[in-house]
Amino acid sequence: MSSGYSGRSWACPFFRWDGPGKVRCEGGCVTFGDRGTFERYTGNFCASASGWSGCTLARAMTEEYEKGVSAGAER
Repeated sequence: MSSGYSGRSWACPFFRWDGPGKVRCEGGCVTFGDRGTFERYTGNFCASASGWSGCTLARAMTEEYEKGVSAGAER
């Protein structure tokens, strides 16, 4: 788990950095209108060891990695 700007521990393997009201991952950047929304969302997904895979960005990135692994195995 890595720690970013907020000092929070991030569980998602696609996490890159966070800043005031935003989180950047390999899948994109999410910007929040207020701190409460940031805390709830990142607590439920980005920083949750069991919840990160429920994030739509994380699911999309997982699918992309799985496609790449499958394509490599076919060669």
